[in-house]
Amino acid sequence: MQIEQSSYTLEQLCQEVIDHTERAFEQYHVKHLKFYFYIADEDWNANFPDRYETQDYGEMTKVSAEYTNRFGAEDRADFFIGPYGDESEIITILTAETQEAIEQALLPMLGQRDDISLMPIMLEDFQRMNELVLEHNDVRITEFKSERVPDLAEAEIRPSVQRSIEYKGRDGKEAIEELRSGYGVVPVRIQYEHQNLSLKIDSRGKFTLKKMNSQNFDLLFELVEEVIENVLELKDITQEIRFTEEEVESGNLSITVPKVEAGEVTFDREFTRVLAEDFVEGTRNRDRVDFSFTDVTMQAGSLDFSAQVVDENRNSFFNISATADEMRIVPETNCSFPSLIEFYFCVLQLVDGSAELDLHESQVAS
Repeated sequence: MQIEQSSYTLEQLCQEVIDHTERAFEQYHVKHLKFYFYIADEDWNANFPDRYETQDYGEMTKVSAEYTNRFGAEDRADFFIGPYGDESEIITILTAETQEAIEQALLPMLGQRDDISLMPIMLEDFQRMNELVLEHNDVRITEFKSERVPDLAEAEIRPSVQRSIEYKGRDGKEAIEELRSGYGVVPVRIQYEHQNLSLKIDSRGKFTLKKMNSQNFDLLFELVEEVIENVLELKDITQEIRFTEEEVESGNLSITVPKVEAGEVTFDREFTRVLAEDFVEGTRNRDRVDFSFTDVTMQAGSLDFSAQVVDENRNSFFNISATADEMRIVPETNCSFPSLIEFYFCVLQLVDGSAELDLHESQVAS
């Protein structure tokens, strides 16, 4: 985007886009503004890889990088990154770039950092966000993507089948409910239209505005406020799940003792061997997530499931063990909180949308 260099907060930058829309989008054929929300450590902006050029825009930073466009030519992508209001642990990324530019120049860098994680929106929160938007009179849903989440919706048709359905049509509100009752799918991405309002929301923390006016921006930030508390609580929990070493005095000796703070996912529905197999396979095939499983053991009956999990993007390791009721997460030395957040988000989407993550207990590592 073409934004005059100055000192901006996030709110001021958004107002600049509203006030000077034509200039901001002058070089773009499609005038859509995309917002990506991420959870981050407070010093997340200490450095960027060498391939990125940065410019100071006050609280916001303009980050630029080269990429190859659809015509095979070198091109330049620009992103504005900064804190979300007073929440220094939530960062917002604004860009008008195409999806191919974003996937080449932005997402790989974010997906490899161990101090930044996507901001997942819990599926129950996402349904509440949908209800909040629909409180605005005459809002239409024109397209959506829904996925099978057994604990959030019952299916009349082949309830054991995992499915994903994308829909386009002016009757989106009615179609969401019809597909929910028939196929047990709930929305994970929704496009809304109403007079001057045009907004797309995604449970992976991505929002798209197609009309630049204060109504759209106000609604977007109203929706984000709905989930901030749960997001920050999740970050606090995952940062407590860690492997540390403590010095312990024993007589005249000082002994280094490994200490593990484990996490625990409590299921709202029975976790079976079939679900475990589907989970391992589904996690491997998810967009921008690259978990691999080694030393996998599964035993049916009273389920006994265990594995070592590797986040290939971040080279982060942790172990899991599960019964029908819960899953224990035991971190290894290099286990980052973004890996745990994104793994938990996979559990919510693939296994149990109501599963809860909390700390287990301290234990001495063997």
